[in-house]
Amino acid sequence: MQARNLGRLWLGAAALLTLFVSTAVSAHADYAPSATDVVGVGGETPQYNVDFGADGDTNGDLGYNAANNVNKLVSIDATADSNGRAAYAQFSTESAPKALNPTVVLRAGTFPVQRITSTGGGYSAILADTGSIQKINFTRAASLPTAANQTTAQNNGWGFLHVVQIGTDPLQVVAASTTNAPAGLSTAELIGIYKGTYLHWNELPGNSSGSTNAILPLIPPSSSSINKTFLADLKAANGGTAITLGSNVITVEQNDPGAVTGATSPADAIVPFSIGRLNLWNSGYFHNPATAFPGGSALQPGVKALTGSAPDGAAFYNDTNGLYVTFRQSDATSSSPWQPGSTKNWVQTLFSDTNGTPFFKKPAGQALVAAAGGIPGYNDLGNVSAG
Repeated sequence: MQARNLGRLWLGAAALLTLFVSTAVSAHADYAPSATDVVGVGGETPQYNVDFGADGDTNGDLGYNAANNVNKLVSIDATADSNGRAAYAQFSTESAPKALNPTVVLRAGTFPVQRITSTGGGYSAILADTGSIQKINFTRAASLPTAANQTTAQNNGWGFLHVVQIGTDPLQVVAASTTNAPAGLSTAELIGIYKGTYLHWNELPGNSSGSTNAILPLIPPSSSSINKTFLADLKAANGGTAITLGSNVITVEQNDPGAVTGATSPADAIVPFSIGRLNLWNSGYFHNPATAFPGGSALQPGVKALTGSAPDGAAFYNDTNGLYVTFRQSDATSSSPWQPGSTKNWVQTLFSDTNGTPFFKKPAGQALVAAAGGIPGYNDLGNVSAG
């Protein structure tokens, strides 16, 4: 059950999907989960995979909540509206964005708190949720918890953060549908582009006949899983030395095609992007937010992945993020049944069960991971950490 936008969003002048502002916030605009609902927060990249698992997709495939059980699976989105866009305060500009910090009610009868917008924020939030009544049951994540996260979980008396992988999500570089970029870009070429060594397309090795236009490299915020994975890949290919981003690199929204299509020179813009999210865009799921109910036409992303031959002859850049859910191991071993009439706790019902098949492992759950653009692949990882 997705938590919806808490404020009114207006379309910015630059592009449909690039900049939004919000002012008034209404009380109790979203469904406020009950004390016995299972509530998840966390990263933006895996949010639709869990959302679809909870509530189904637009093709009629049913999510867990379709069974009309007493207790619900609630996935609170990282983004402020259901088209995957963040919200900005009034008078924001592309060069000087002002984060709105939208809020959400995690449980009925509690006050609003800042919406959790990233994988790292999700880990921080669940580790801080140490009260006798939990507000957060699980987190969505595109990367594994750190060793320090696991130490905190142990110190909290939970045993550890239990990790279940529900699928994977390729990470590639995208450009506008009509672009001056070559068909593909290698990791070595991306190092030169993002360091500012290659400023124009025709400066790329093997691309002397390319456009003389200036390259416009874009990157998601430093808090995003895509930023971290992308820069880690460039560091590894740079002999283990982290690159210093060039002065021409611009920070933009994660997984927002409007960052490319609304750029000052769309044909020269590139950005690392979730291919799962691009798949969801290409499915026609997102519709024009400027049209009142019952809604407008499906939006087209206007971007494509650069998966062809790179000018230097090397393979195009390609990596993979995991689609994870994490929860307290103490919840996994709880003897308290979740749904009336069942003997299984909520972890066993939804995510991890050594004596059965939880929902996200079932064909129906895995099909919904795929419907949201991811590559299905269930794997109960247990006690693991990054690095």
